[in-house]
Amino acid sequence: MSNILCIIPARDEEEGIERALTGLIKNSGLPKSSFIVVNNASKDQTPVILRKMGIFTLDCPEIGYGNACLVALNWIKNKKPEPEYILFCDADGSDDPMDIKKLIQKIETNKADLVIGSRTIGVVEKGALSPIQIFGNALTCFLIFVFFRRKFTDMGPLRILRYSSLVRLQMEDPTWGWNIEMHVKALQMKMDIIEISVNYRKRFAGVSKISGTISMSIRVGIKILYTFFRLLLFSVHNR
Repeated sequence: MSNILCIIPARDEEEGIERALTGLIKNSGLPKSSFIVVNNASKDQTPVILRKMGIFTLDCPEIGYGNACLVALNWIKNKKPEPEYILFCDADGSDDPMDIKKLIQKIETNKADLVIGSRTIGVVEKGALSPIQIFGNALTCFLIFVFFRRKFTDMGPLRILRYSSLVRLQMEDPTWGWNIEMHVKALQMKMDIIEISVNYRKRFAGVSKISGTISMSIRVGIKILYTFFRLLLFSVHNR
């Protein structure tokens, strides 16, 4: 199997992270050494559980999904040999570990830059996606179609990229705009993007940091839209 590193940001996931990571390691086809969990300013026992499990862990004191990912990528910069692929996965058990094999096979077979797992064309457990998440995904995908004439169905968090392609993207968003920044920049650079169906489950425990409350969902939605149009306008001004 190719040299793959899986980045998993985790914040306050003590109730379900051991079960989630055990499932990923057992069923993804990847060795434990492929997983990098970034403790994103957890205030519970998440880091204690990670140490107990023997999972390689990095600390990110600044809250934010993008911040956690950037900490991992900064660490990977000094790793030799560098990985061929970077996989992003959630720590709450919502991703089906079997889908990781599908993503790896797709990117290796098709030589793509980015493969995104779409939850909306896969099997979604009832209640796993909130109505506001479904609406937000549909709106974002509609905007992508309007401005880029490319049809996508989801901005799902389960995704894999060539490391060389990820470096070219020069990712920088510190919070919830991470996935849309990756998507838009990849389109602007005319990278080869493939979308495949993945299954999606309700998180094992706890409350989503994004859709847990209506106010947070609105804040996340605003940030995603802001990021989309900022990148779009930046591209226009630099033509």
